[in-house]
Parts: sequence; structure tokens; C-alpha cells
Amino acid sequence: MFHTRDIVTAIEIGTSKINVLVGEAGPDGRVNVVGRGSAPSAGSVVKGEIEDMDLAFEQLGNAIADAESASDGLLNSTKVVVVAVTGCRMEAFQGIGSVVVRNDEHKVTNKERIEAHENARVLHLATGREIINSSESYFTIDERRIRNPLNHTASKLEAYVHVVHADAARLENFRSIVRDSGFEEAAIEVAFSPLADDFGILSDEEREHGVLLVDLGAGTTEFVVEYNSGVQASGVLQVGFDHVCNDLSLGLDLHIDVCRKLIEEKTLQRAMQERREYMEFPSSTGRGRKIPLPSFEVIIDARLREIFEIIRSMAAAQGALGSLDAGGVLTGGGALFERTAPIFREVFDMSCRIGQPFEAGGALTGLDTPRCSTIWGALKIAGYYNELNAGQSGRGMVGSLIDVVDGVLNKTRMGWQNFKGALRG
Repeated sequence: MFHTRDIVTAIEIGTSKINVLVGEAGPDGRVNVVGRGSAPSAGSVVKGEIEDMDLAFEQLGNAIADAESASDGLLNSTKVVVVAVTGCRMEAFQGIGSVVVRNDEHKVTNKERIEAHENARVLHLATGREIINSSESYFTIDERRIRNPLNHTASKLEAYVHVVHADAARLENFRSIVRDSGFEEAAIEVAFSPLADDFGILSDEEREHGVLLVDLGAGTTEFVVEYNSGVQASGVLQVGFDHVCNDLSLGLDLHIDVCRKLIEEKTLQRAMQERREYMEFPSSTGRGRKIPLPSFEVIIDARLREIFEIIRSMAAAQGALGSLDAGGVLTGGGALFERTAPIFREVFDMSCRIGQPFEAGGALTGLDTPRCSTIWGALKIAGYYNELNAGQSGRGMVGSLIDVVDGVLNKTRMGWQNFKGALRG
């Protein structure tokens, strides 16, 4: 454990479940898990967005109570909260910001980098839109593409920045429900869910060589593409694995709860692994109803294939499928299903692995599952917010200069000291 007692918390208000993870932050953004809690969303969240504020508040309270108990009350000392969000009419654009290098040595410093980054974020967004994350994709110095511009001699620097923005009112729903749940004194920040996944489960090598990360959740599917340690594309599709259950219900005339149970309890997966010919269900006539196993497989494969084909089109539209030597990483609850990875490989014609949290330190276990990728990544981001903001409430100077999510995704290429210097100007 660390000698300090800086407590940070991550919250994920998902379609199927609300998760809370509490950690103790240490140097360089490291974090040890000290408590966790969860509760079913109970229909309060649909396709990643809060539909019933009162019910979501109640269920979040239950998850917080569990986490508070598990952390021996440390949750109440939280300094920074990071809320992982999706839906909210998320969109992204590639901003380009330029700056003339005017210092005496004509070398790029943190000052020029910050200015170019901020200029890239400047866009006249529609009323009611809010930028939530910005991540550097790459730079050019005098029209030559480069990964790290610091200390290079140049007359002009350009920053290419991947900027994610969302519906401000819908984002505020997430902030307000967290704030009203006992975090009035904490700094509350939001992070786009696939960027939290990125920081939680991708390796430096994958980010360097090019990787497509896809998070298949209950109500949404998100993706992010990294290459040369820079975010090249991202997006969210408001279709998730719950739609697979709905397809089975409609196609096979089964109750939706029966279909969800087949998936959640892995009954269907075991049947596939055992190569059964059919599955048997009770019927109102009292006679057993036999459904051929291929009937399930055809319906599931069709929906998964459609999801991945749409994701492929979204990534291709952003010009992000050209350099993916590290292949794909599948995460989220849907990644655990038997057919998900094979269909991904067929659609994208690339290798893939199942991604889950690594380096999850602390006394608690149970985070080694794709279901925990987002919440773990959000907690790590909270650790960096704590380090950089020194636990101060609100974004302040640091938050207004460069988004922390950009920093944690680019820390390895800049070096921790350079990164902190850039933020502090």
C-alpha cells in the first residue's frame, strides 16, 4: 500500500449494471483497489443513457453502499471521481491546430505543444455540445509527420487531435446523479468509456503497432483505434449484446428473461461446446419443446456479424483501418461469449485477443474479467487526475490546458516528467 491516503473512485453507470471501484492513489498515477460495489441498473439505463433518474440514483446508492462497506469507509474521503460514459450522442472529429515556433532556439517546447493542442480543439460546436476528451493522434513539424515533437528544431508545429464531444445535458445527468450521491466535495470528471478501456487493458506495444479495441456491452458497442501511441478513431454504436438476447426471443418465441439466462449462466455456451443437437424447454402444453442448436447459432452469428460490420464501416470512415499490426482486442461482457471472437476475426480478417484488466493491484480480487475493463481504466485515470490536480476540486488550470485522458494515453511517449511539465505550462 502507499503511504498517502489519497482516495479516488471510478463509477460506471451501464445498461445492465452499475459499478463502483475505490482506490488509493500513489505516485505517477498508480492506484491500489481498496473497495468495490455493484448493483443492477434495473432498467434505469437504456443503451448507455440514463432513462429513469430516480431509479438510477437508487441503484447507484446501493452500489456505493457496497463499495463504502468494502473500503471500510474510505470511499467517503474520495478526492476525485471519474465517471465512464457512453451514449450521450457521442461524436468525434480530428482537429488540427498549428503554432509558429517563435522562441530564440526555434525548438518545440511544452509551450508550443500545449498551444497547438488547444488550437486543435477549437471548433464551433452546435449549441448544447461539450468536449469531454481530446487525445493527440500525431504531430507534424514543417509538414513532416512525427510522434513526439519536443526539442525538435522547427518553424511550425501542427497537432492532430482526436476530439470527442457529446450532448451537454445528457452528460450533466451523469454528473448530477454522482454529485448528489455524496460526492459534492470531490472533483467529478467524465471519460469516454472506450478510452477508459484503452488505458485499462491495452499494452504499450499494441498502442504502438496499431490496434482496434471493441467493447461489446449490454446496450452499446464502443471502439477505439490506436496507432503510433495516438488515438486515430473512436465511436459508439447503440446496439449491444442485449440485442442478441432480444433477437433470440423474437426468432425462437422464447421469453426475453429465458434468453438472458441462457447467455448469463453460459448454458448456451456449454451446449455449443458439447455439440448438442438441440436444447429443450418446457411449454404451456406440458410437452417439452426442442429447439435445434443451429437455430440459436444462426441468429447470434447474424447479429454479431452486423455489429462488427457497422463498427468496421465507422472505423473505415475515419481512415483508421490501415495500420493495425497488433490486431484486435475484444472486451466487455459480450467478449466472453463463445462465438464473439471467431466472428470478429472473420469480419475484420485479423487476429484478436480477449482483453481484461492487468496490474490491478490491491487486496481485492475479481477484476480479471472483460466486464471490469472500463471501470478499472476509469480508476487509473482517476489516479492521474489526483496526481496532476493534487486533489483540488474542479478542473482548474491543469484540466483546462490538456485533458488528462490525453495525457495518460500519451504518457509513455512523452515521459512522465515532460507530461507534468506540459500541463503546468
